[in-house]
Amino acid sequence: MLHIFQSFWRKEKGAALVELGMVIPLFLVLIFALLEYGRLYFSVTMSQKAMHIASRLATVGPSQCGALPTTHTLAAGAPTGTRFGTLCRGSNICAVPALPAPCQLNTSTAYGGRIWNEINALLPFGTTPANVQFTYTHDTRLGFLGGPYTPVVTAELVNADFNFVLPIGPLAALAAGSTATSPTTISIPAMSTSVPAEDLAVGAVD
Repeated sequence: MLHIFQSFWRKEKGAALVELGMVIPLFLVLIFALLEYGRLYFSVTMSQKAMHIASRLATVGPSQCGALPTTHTLAAGAPTGTRFGTLCRGSNICAVPALPAPCQLNTSTAYGGRIWNEINALLPFGTTPANVQFTYTHDTRLGFLGGPYTPVVTAELVNADFNFVLPIGPLAALAAGSTATSPTTISIPAMSTSVPAEDLAVGAVD
């Protein structure tokens, strides 16, 4: 019996198969991770590009969040004799108006639908117009008295998720000898782009 046991112990048939079974999960995790995190980096880059486009379109189109002033008006405490055309920057030249609250992209309007059509293909799968938010803020350094009102327009991607399509979690658990799994989705960090408005398409919109 001892001789049989020693002979069995020295046999190496099937060792390569066992080693392959140990290496394959690690190899697949590495390959899948490269592919998926490459997709994630691409999605983040394209999402940032989408926000650039959305903010640019919002600066030359009608307000997405409600009524905005059409011109810069004289502040109550402006110096006497202030002329139209005076730059707003400086001491209390242009009035600070009340601006609408931040809002989600509204695709029920013609221009909102146009913005969505321009950026939809660049956003991660599953993103909706509700994930795109616009904010209008006042900047005392912009505009001139009597000229078109020029706020800063910010387009922001919020609450968007990235979905993994390859089984990285189960493979990582298998390679580690664990039953725990990784999440199949992760949240994309909020990203925004701010652009000074031009004329906000005061008048007809093409």
